[in-house]
Amino acid sequence: MHADTAGRTPPADSVMGRLLSFALVAASPFGGVLAAVPLGVLGFGYPPWAVALACVPLGYLQVAVVDLGWDGLERLRWWRALLGRPRSALVQRLLAHCGGFWSTAALVPLLGPWLVMGLMRAAGVPQRRVAAPILFALAVVSCVLAASCLLAPERMR
Repeated sequence: MHADTAGRTPPADSVMGRLLSFALVAASPFGGVLAAVPLGVLGFGYPPWAVALACVPLGYLQVAVVDLGWDGLERLRWWRALLGRPRSALVQRLLAHCGGFWSTAALVPLLGPWLVMGLMRAAGVPQRRVAAPILFALAVVSCVLAASCLLAPERMR
């Protein structure tokens, strides 16, 4: 806060603007939870538990958008033809191992929930089968980042 506004409640439009900014960053496929947690905790001063709690459904929104978009693409003949093309042996092996809980959960922080869902749909794995590992990974990442944002500044003093 600036010195001239210290101790005063910020205007409602400022609060809503910060909440909207936080939500958009958390739901974004680029940055997403990895950017939203430090923004919420360190930038806006939100409680770490609230930021971690909010980031899980906002991060999962990417998965829902990809899944709905994929359903729409499957109605197009050229998309089905593209997916029906023969794949290389490496791609076949990778797609054959998709969908395991721990492998899916490990990919979420590395690739992002939206790309993981896209890979799973390409492998023919439905959203209901990967929802739990993706949500688990988002929860773990959110909690670890929130705890880091809370503890790291204290350790650096």
